[in-house]
Amino acid sequence: MSYLKALPTNQPTVGIENKLLLTLKEVQALTGLSRETLREAIASGQLKAAIVGKAWRVKRKDLEEYIENL
Repeated sequence: MSYLKALPTNQPTVGIENKLLLTLKEVQALTGLSRETLREAIASGQLKAAIVGKAWRVKRKDLEEYIENL
């Protein structure tokens, strides 16, 4: 018998189409661009992103601006 049980989460789940901040994996899924391409765009300043916690996050509006300029 396990004493460790999953704690219920009261946080609603938000679909990727409604998220304002996206992970690189989500950006990859939306754009089809490789992780390497996205990291290069971030490093060069073409794609604005920030590290939140331990992972990169991209604002949806910044992603849309990046895509418009491709």
